This record gives sequence, structure tokens and C-alpha cells, in this order.
Amino acid sequence: MINTIRIFLVLIITLCSLISSTYCAHAEKTAVVIKSQSLSAYNEVVNGFQDECIENNIKIKSIYDLNGKMKVGQKIVRKVRMEKPDIVLAIGVLAATVVKEKIDDIPIVFCMVINHERFYLSAPNITGISTEIAIKDQLKGFQAVLSPFKRMGVIYDPSKTGNIVENAEKEVENSGMSLVKYEIDSPKEVSDAMEKLIGKIDVLWLLPDSSVVTKKSFGLIKSTTLKNRIPLLCTSDAFVKAGALAAVFPDYNFVGRQAAGLARKILVQSVAGSLGIVNPDHFRLAINTDTAEKLGLEVKVGQEDLKIKIYP
Repeated sequence: MINTIRIFLVLIITLCSLISSTYCAHAEKTAVVIKSQSLSAYNEVVNGFQDECIENNIKIKSIYDLNGKMKVGQKIVRKVRMEKPDIVLAIGVLAATVVKEKIDDIPIVFCMVINHERFYLSAPNITGISTEIAIKDQLKGFQAVLSPFKRMGVIYDPSKTGNIVENAEKEVENSGMSLVKYEIDSPKEVSDAMEKLIGKIDVLWLLPDSSVVTKKSFGLIKSTTLKNRIPLLCTSDAFVKAGALAAVFPDYNFVGRQAAGLARKILVQSVAGSLGIVNPDHFRLAINTDTAEKLGLEVKVGQEDLKIKIYP
């Protein structure tokens, strides 16, 4: 009788252990979101992340807004430590740099950091989604609304966007075009660069380069390209809203969904580690119809196309 009871107890303990381990394997994971500030693009990322987290059994404990202030970030990191999430999503450069400096024992996924390589966002616990759409996808988007072009000009500071230009040059050449490069190291040189490029390019590709793009220089670039009927192509819909012709840019909602997918992959790994930096897997095309009219271009896209954002 005693042996029977012992065997029964052993079976009960074993069963409980199995149930416990099975539950732990499928237990809900937790995440915390930190965004640099409240921008519509960042909020779209959050919405996509929330939706995909529900499908991946990840609970979002908190969503924090740094309001563009580094000091706020330090306070929020202390709160995150108390919450002990399984993973952190950092949206924007301020959020990404804060968590990189302060958190090395929790997996981090960052996104919406323009030209991320400048900020050295690499560590064993950091995975990221770049803001740069693959150049072949950018060319595909631009060619969807433009007549074939052969010479794509670019003004850039090698210390800031040299890596982007280097990676793009071969892809542009493989597409049967040439990349006409002009190097500068100060916004003061933009006027001279534009003067030198006129007549040598069919379109101008504007990169997120602070030596090239300032409020003043963008006005000069826009007016010069319009005057000379040169399509201005960008990597952000914000510039299209401000008067550039077109941009191929990330679908922000899908960036959030992609971040949640990466989070799931990280959390189910037997050994925690970085998944590296990946390109956005969905993109959109923005077009300014007023600018197209001024350039004498007929834009053959319908506003009902959900992948195309029309300005104004």
C-alpha cells in the first residue's frame, strides 16, 4: 500500500512538472516600447507592433515617450528595469541610443533610426530594422512613375552617407544606369554642387544627409530641380509633402509588425542573441502631384492604391 502511494505521488509530481514546463514554454512574454517622441510615423510603428504582438503571445507592459529628452530616457530606463520585460522595442535614434547605453541584459529591437550605422547600434543584445529601403526596390518604385532615366545624381558627405552611396552604386549600374556623385562636407557647398550637376543628371536622389539637407538647402535644391525640370527623389515622404516629386519609404505599420516578428524569433531562441540589422520588408511610394504637374509629368497612379501616398 505504501509503495502504491509512493508511486502515485511520483506520478503526480512528474505530471505537474510536465505541465509546468509546457506552460513555461508557451507562457506569455512581455515587451516594453520606448519611442523618442510622438510622431505620426512612430505611432504607426507602435500600432503595428501591438497588433502583431497579440498574434505572437507577447504582452506589452508599457509604452513610454521620451518627448525628445535624454534626461527623460534615464528615468524611463529605471522604470523598465523594475518592470523586467523580456524584450524592449526602441523607436527612433534617441530611444535606441538610450537603451543601448543603459541596457545590456535585455534583448532590444530598434527601428526608425535614419542611417543607423552612424550611431554604432550594434551589440550582442541588439537587433534592428534599418530605415533604408533596398536600392533595387527604390529604383523599382521610382521607375513606376517616371520615364526611363539613365543618370541619377546624388550629393553626399562621405563621412555620413558614404556607405549608402557605396552600396547603391553597383545596384544602380546593374540596372543599366549610372550614379553621378558629388561629395561635400558642408551645407554651404550645396549651391555649388547643384550648379555642377545641372546638365549631367536626369534625376536627383536626396539622401538623409545632414551636410546636404537643411531647411535652407532643401529650399535651394527644390527650386533648382523644379527650374531645371529635374525630378527630386527622396527616401522620406516628409520631403514629398514639402515639394519633392517622389519617395520610396518604409510602410511604418509593417515596420512595427516586422519588429514584433523579430521579437518573437529572439524570444524563442535557446540562446539569446542579435539577429543583426535587416531592411524593411514592406515599402510605400509617395508622390506629389503638384510637383509632377510643374515638371510636366503625368503621374499614372490611382489614389485608391493603398501602397501609394498622394500629396498634397
